[in-house]
Amino acid sequence: MSISQYPDRKKLRDEYTALLPCYIAALEVFQARLRTALADSDVHFTMKYRVKAFDSYYGKLLKRKTHERRTGKAIPIHDIIGTRVVCPFLDDVEVVELYLRDAFAVQEIERKGAGRAFSDFGYSSTHLLLEIPADIRDLFPDLNLQIAEVQVRTFLQDAWAEVEHELIYKNSNNITPMDEPLRRKLAALNANLSLSDDIFQEIRDYQRRLHCELNKRRYSFTAQLDEIKPGLTAAAPYIGEVGDGVGANGNGTGKVGGRAGAEKNDEDVPELIPNNKDQLLLNALNAHNEKNFPLAIRIYTKILEQGCPTNIKALVLIHRGKAYFSQSNYGEARSDFKAAAECEPTNNRAFYHLGIVDRVLGDNNSALNALQACIDINPFHVDALFAVSGVYFDTGDYPGALEYCEKALLVEPDAPAVKEFRKLVISRMNL
Repeated sequence: MSISQYPDRKKLRDEYTALLPCYIAALEVFQARLRTALADSDVHFTMKYRVKAFDSYYGKLLKRKTHERRTGKAIPIHDIIGTRVVCPFLDDVEVVELYLRDAFAVQEIERKGAGRAFSDFGYSSTHLLLEIPADIRDLFPDLNLQIAEVQVRTFLQDAWAEVEHELIYKNSNNITPMDEPLRRKLAALNANLSLSDDIFQEIRDYQRRLHCELNKRRYSFTAQLDEIKPGLTAAAPYIGEVGDGVGANGNGTGKVGGRAGAEKNDEDVPELIPNNKDQLLLNALNAHNEKNFPLAIRIYTKILEQGCPTNIKALVLIHRGKAYFSQSNYGEARSDFKAAAECEPTNNRAFYHLGIVDRVLGDNNSALNALQACIDINPFHVDALFAVSGVYFDTGDYPGALEYCEKALLVEPDAPAVKEFRKLVISRMNL
């Protein structure tokens, strides 16, 4: 190998040092562009960025030249300016990648660690080589780079990568066969971190499914209430006067119970009931949202029979009560809401639903007591404030109705049902 093929380290250092301010300035602009690209992703990421130190650059250069001499293939160095996007969850990594692919020209994507055994120690990470946008390059005429590297990984992947870099990479993977206990410890650590990432993702997926089903329940219950008593909740558009549609015996139009029975036949639905309470709850909520109320009630009951913490018991009782309510079985619904309130006296939702069913049954005094208990726990519960206003209206206490209308509108100024109902109250007061 002739002397001309040896790199001049001193000359390279001087050239690199001269370009360093340009690299730093370009990286500042580039990482700001990355943040803009990810702004709408809803990923709670942390961003790190750096210009490669010269000694690190030079070490990689020598390795690349050695590889080139052996294979005849030159491999350019693309990570002189680099950014790392670190995310909480595995699916966040995929989201970030999609956003970056939309915002930048991608030269290459490498998924490090894919298919590697835990005992190999290597870290997992998605590396993207992105073209530096032309407008950024135009800002820095001396910039001699076309590509920047962006690494995307989870917090746990990043933690392992930092440890792996210090213990293994910096020591040239100098773990000998005699270090078998050390190798086992590192392999166990790597496996535990990878498993933890999987578990975190499973928990997140479960929470998303649960919240989705719970939100469907809330919207469905609101719609049912509006069918039974138009204008009963602040979220629904106000139609007619509060008090229309249901008598004191709770036998109003019967739409809810009748429609539910027609839409789903419990005998036609397979009952898949595992022992896992989390999955049981999801199954129950799914059946509930599909308006298969008998199946939902059976699964809620099975959860309660197995025993659960107080807060979960109250939650299940509330949802079973809603299922009974949807079948126009107001007596069982009231029993469940009352039991939930007794089980967890600080649960404002239990008292709210108890007040609503009492109101549907025409028991204004009991409804007022339950709704007031809800407001004592949560003074900003808009639907409870609105429901109290309705009770006062039904009993002819128009000043009380107006007072609680005003309170609800302070919390939620654009609630259409409350705004319309306020007009009705004012007209009755001849103001």
